[in-house]
Order: sequence, then structure tokens, then C-alpha cells
Amino acid sequence: MNRISILLSDIIRGQNTLHYLRKFERLSGASHEEAEAYRMERLRELLVHCERNVPFYNNRFRECGFSAREFSSPDQLKMIPPLTRQDLQDHWHEIVAANYRDRKLSAGSSGGSTGQPVFYRKDSRATSAGQAAHLLGWSLSGWKMSMKGLHIWGNPTTVNEEWGRISSRLKARIYRHHKFPAYTLHDGSRLRDLYDMICRERYDFIDGYTNAIYHFAEYLKSNNLSFSRPLKYVLTTAENLHDFQRKAIEDVIAPVYDTYGCSEINSIAYECCKCGLYHVIDPHVFVEYGEALDEFGNRELYVTDLDNFAFPMLRYRNGDLAIPAEGDVPDCPLSFSRLKAISGRETDMITLPDGGMLSVPSFFGSMLLKKVNGLKQYQVEKVSENMLHINLVTNERFTPADLDTIESALGEYLNGRIGYLIRTVDSIDISKSGKFRLVIDRTRQ
Repeated sequence: MNRISILLSDIIRGQNTLHYLRKFERLSGASHEEAEAYRMERLRELLVHCERNVPFYNNRFRECGFSAREFSSPDQLKMIPPLTRQDLQDHWHEIVAANYRDRKLSAGSSGGSTGQPVFYRKDSRATSAGQAAHLLGWSLSGWKMSMKGLHIWGNPTTVNEEWGRISSRLKARIYRHHKFPAYTLHDGSRLRDLYDMICRERYDFIDGYTNAIYHFAEYLKSNNLSFSRPLKYVLTTAENLHDFQRKAIEDVIAPVYDTYGCSEINSIAYECCKCGLYHVIDPHVFVEYGEALDEFGNRELYVTDLDNFAFPMLRYRNGDLAIPAEGDVPDCPLSFSRLKAISGRETDMITLPDGGMLSVPSFFGSMLLKKVNGLKQYQVEKVSENMLHINLVTNERFTPADLDTIESALGEYLNGRIGYLIRTVDSIDISKSGKFRLVIDRTRQ
């Protein structure tokens, strides 16, 4: 893929990705003051548009006493209540801007891994800007447009209904970005098919669901398989990346760079090869943080898409958690704001009987897992108000001492606040969305 390929794709799909890519690239090399001025002007323009043309926000602004015409500081955004998934379910038709209702908009939905489906709309400008932010974000890892890649992604519906479309096949050809259905990897023979495909096609990188790629890495290691032509990068997304997964993938495939976005708002933050932190794509999104939820510093994210004027999403509370980069952080030539970690979802938090919270990704993704060998996967089930099941999938390297390590750490951390039972299981099923659910709360079902 090169810029001519992007231009060709834009012409075919009626988009303007190349325009936004050039703009975002220029701002990535601009001074912090120039980039911030662009972001503030874009935010102001969006707020005025919402007040004038979007019934949902016209009512919300009036109720909370916010005036878009008087907007001058990001702190004023806190006057506006966050947009919730419930808002999207109940009021999506009121969020479509009045001056966009006669235009062609693409419809989208999300919620397969949260159990709370939502619906949204985008026009070609929002789609183009999201794609441009994505290309810029990938470049932070060292990835280049000329590289050939394989996308490990998708549930049965996506694969059967979308991948066969002419536009999808043409895009894959133009971008040199092929596809492999992630949900099929729980069939052992398909793991070998994936290995053979990578060897045959000589890809430069792979990207896709974190757990699917991790599962593939474990297969390679167990079968002593390697690539005669090593891959350059692995780009993970859609699911939380844990330290032990990163190590397993890097041991047998290639360096890992994590990426973060959501269906509703694409291309939010990307891991940087220079500073090791996640850069928010500031010209595309405005990110705010809630109060710390636990001792690890996890905070709720409120994300505003600066480019979706057809279906504005202001301060969208998407349920994801992150730890902002604060204090002493490594120097980096890119001045975009940074995150220390993408640490899971709100649904990855377990409420304890005493009212406290357990952040499962932070607990298991910390120093604990560096002390444990042979843990392939884990899942936490809250089976009652007073009991957790800790399900572990292990391999031959897992020893009784590893189990003692987990048992001791859980006992010390939970300190009797909730009961737990550690169980070794053969496998953990994926959800209908093709993704892995880290936490299952049976008390809410």
C-alpha cells in the first residue's frame, strides 16, 4: 500500500482518507501549541454544531446550563453529562444531526462483548478521518504502508456477510491486507492453516484480536514452529493485552504494539516504539478521564470524536478503563497526549460484598503473572455475591508452585472480602462476537 493506493481506495469508496492523513501527519510534527489550537477549534466547531443541529444535545445543553457559544476551556466540558450506552440505545435517532438526515450515512452497531448493544451512524468524513488516524497510529510502531499484512479478526456474521463483498475484497487487494477468521482458531487444524498461510504469503506483519494471536503463539511454541522469514510486527487490538501475552507473542512471532479504539469511535490510541506509551491521536479524538477507581489508577474514559458531525458523540463513556501517563514519563518527539496503559473494561471490574472493587486486568496483569509459568489463559466468574471462580487454562510448564503463587496473591489481595475457587479447565469459550470475555458476572444474568 502507498498513497496512490489510498487515493484509489478513496475514489472507489467515496472517502477522503488521504486528506485527513496529510493533516494528521502535519499536526503530529507540529508544536504542542499548534496541535492544541487545532483540537480546540475543532471541538468548538463541533459543540456549536451540536447545539444548533442535534436535538439530543440541544436539550442536554439547555438542561445542564452549557452554552457552546461561550466555550473557551476544556474544563467546561465537565458540565455536559457523559454520553452512555443507554443514551445510544434510547435516543440514537435524536443524535443524528438534522442537517445530515438526508445524506447517506453508514449504520453500525456494537455490544457483542458487553451484552448491551448500541447503534450509531457515520458519514464518509468520519469514516475517512478514523481510517487516517488508524494509519497514523500504526506508523508509531514503525509500520510502513508498503508492508503486507494479515488481519486475524471476525465473528461468523462478519466473515459470512461482509468479507465476501466486492468492496471488501478490493480494499484487501489495494491495501495488501488479507484476512483470516479469528473465531475459527479454536479448531486445532485451523491453527496449522494460519501458520501455512503466513509462511506461504510471506507477510510482514499480522494484526487482530489479542487473544486469537496469543492462542496462535502458544500453538507455535507447543509445536516448535517458527518462520523462515520472520514477521516484523504484531499489532494487537479489541481485547486487553496482558504482560504474559505480550511476552508469549514476542518470544515466537515478533515485537508487539498494542492499539486501542472502539467500533463507535475508531482509532483512539496507539503504542509508540520510541517511548513505550500509548499516544492518543489528538487531532481526531478528545479524551478525558474520570476519577481513579482503584489503587492501580484505573480511570473511566470519556472520548469525543472530533470528526463525526453526522452522529456526534460527546464525552462518550464507552466502558473502557485506562491509566493516564502522569508525572515522570519518557521523552518522545511526538507531542500527542499519552496513556500508560489500556487496562480493560468497566465490565472487568468485580464488585465485592463490602462495596470495594477488584480490577481483574490490573491484578492479573501486574507483577503476579511474571512469577507464573505455563498459564495460557484465565477468566474470572462471579457465580454469586460471595464467590468467584478463577478458571485457569495451563500447559505442562505450570507447576504446583505456580498455583501456590496465585493462591497466595489472591488470598492476600482479597483478604477474605469474597470467597474464591481456583479451577483448572481445558479451555475457555469465546463469545458470539468472536472475542474473549475476561470477566463473567453470573449475578447480572
